[in-house]
Amino acid sequence: MAKGGRSRISYETTFRAKVLILAVIFGIVIFMIVYYPLLSHQTNPWGVAAPKGQIILAQNFSINGVNYTNAVPFTSKNNALVLKGNDDAGETLTVSVSTPGWCVDLWVWGGSSKGWVRKYDCAREFQMSQYAFKRLPTHEAREILYWYLEPGYILVFHKDGEVNKYELVNFTVTYGGETDWGAFKVSIGKS
Repeated sequence: MAKGGRSRISYETTFRAKVLILAVIFGIVIFMIVYYPLLSHQTNPWGVAAPKGQIILAQNFSINGVNYTNAVPFTSKNNALVLKGNDDAGETLTVSVSTPGWCVDLWVWGGSSKGWVRKYDCAREFQMSQYAFKRLPTHEAREILYWYLEPGYILVFHKDGEVNKYELVNFTVTYGGETDWGAFKVSIGKS
């Protein structure tokens, strides 16, 4: 016993307490780094992955006798429209254009006998089947799927009036009660 009636804690006890405190701190850090993101992650990360404000070149082209000037096509070749999500939340999804003056034509491949068929003509809101998209897993986490348009679908964003350079076009996609926004800026090539 030390002078004054106070007992001293032994070196071994102090060392054990320090090791225990460090182990608890280390355990909390490991939990925060590894387990917390797994426990708190969004189960269905639904949304529009692209476009989110990218500049997309407008084009002049025709489909089945319909001519477009300064229109923006979303196809399976350019992957301009990419969605993400992992749950099957119903048969259809809804696309709504919110920029005044802009609308969308939806073209669907009707086979070799019919060719391209315009399903929607200058629609500001329309529905598409979820099966119009092929779903591919991301490299990082196989639970998140990116949705790309199938080759048999073309969405043509166009405007009846004059298209301004770098005009911003906004739209939303709703699926299974979840809505996310998409947007692109129209780049006009030299005439």
